[in-house]
Amino acid sequence: MLLAKMKTCVDTYTNRLRSKKDKSKGVVKTDNSDPEPEGLTLLVPDIQRTAEIVYTATTSLRQANQERKLVESSKKVSSRPKPLSILRSLEEKYVAAMKKLQFDTFEMVSEDEDGKLIFKVNYHYMSQVKNASDTNSAARSRRLAQEAVTLSTSLPLSSSSSVFVRCDEERLDIMKVLITGPADTPYANGCFEFDVYFPQDYPNSPPLVNLETTGGHSVRFNPNLYNDGKVCLSILNTWHGRPEEKWNPQTSSFLQVLVSVQSLILVAEPYFNEPGYERSRGTPSGTQSSREYDGNIRQATVKWAMLEQMRNPSPCFKEVIHKHFYLKRTEIMSQCEEWIADIQQYSSDKRVGRTMSHHAAALKRHTAQLREEFLKLLCPDGLEPDGDEFSEKSAALILKELPSQDAEKPGSSQDGNCSEGQL
Repeated sequence: MLLAKMKTCVDTYTNRLRSKKDKSKGVVKTDNSDPEPEGLTLLVPDIQRTAEIVYTATTSLRQANQERKLVESSKKVSSRPKPLSILRSLEEKYVAAMKKLQFDTFEMVSEDEDGKLIFKVNYHYMSQVKNASDTNSAARSRRLAQEAVTLSTSLPLSSSSSVFVRCDEERLDIMKVLITGPADTPYANGCFEFDVYFPQDYPNSPPLVNLETTGGHSVRFNPNLYNDGKVCLSILNTWHGRPEEKWNPQTSSFLQVLVSVQSLILVAEPYFNEPGYERSRGTPSGTQSSREYDGNIRQATVKWAMLEQMRNPSPCFKEVIHKHFYLKRTEIMSQCEEWIADIQQYSSDKRVGRTMSHHAAALKRHTAQLREEFLKLLCPDGLEPDGDEFSEKSAALILKELPSQDAEKPGSSQDGNCSEGQL
């Protein structure tokens, strides 16, 4: 598996160099003082050939093992064990189903007959890519290939939170990322999509990262995530921080960026990410404000990071989103009910009661719609259907009271939009 991923990376690397060479009529600008590109070029055929040999050998071995197991199982039909899918816990099922989907390529951009770039998916940095110079940097391509190998083996994966990456089939500098919200946070189980572009002077400059899950630029999901998609992080040089926290071309990596978003931004109490608000943590006013902030983020997560993702998934992550929600649907319904109950207990609070009532009504409505979407979900390829398990469990979670039609009156704050006072 590792060799296959390495082969994909070097194939993309060499295709990129080849296309550059064709455009420049055989003249490729490289740094002659750096002998590494030549060494890597000599190594590429060995990697490709080794990957092919190992693939052939493992395929043959796998077939032999399957034949042996068939023979053994035919002798022990009566004592055949239950399928692993029945014995596995949700964590084991999730990891097994999603592991191969973590890192892959997807055709995001191509060229027309005139050599002009055509984007096949929505991409925030489209203009930067089109306006970038066509000069080739072997050092940048080499670094991106190294980053891709690291991503293919080291991305976080668990049922509580995972990271998925797609790069263009021929350009490692164009990527999309999907991060599932960590458990026990207002983002739990939501799917948050980011566009990533590695600038021409990478790694001297950090990658450009933009959040695409913003409810059409209506939701600010975090003090560090603006509704226009801007991501504020020291390692991206988009937020002031200590020198050791900023991007370092020698020691920083894109994997660090992804882990930072997952662990430093998608947190349990995002209200306190706002500069200066940390000092109010533990105080009555700070707790109330944080609770109110979380209430809005929760309903926005259900609406935009769950419902919208299921209805209009990104082509790059369609299979990931389908399997994620199919495997987690019972857990998500229970989670939404807990969120509703938690928000409702503060609906009579004099200070935040009106806002919390609004968030609870919105969350009830989104949860009811979400349940309908879950009931429509077909079992994804490669997974065994779990019968009526979801229907039986979710029946107990049907909302007793749907919000009234006038829950949101003209002039009131909308689901994904909050006044400046709320956020």
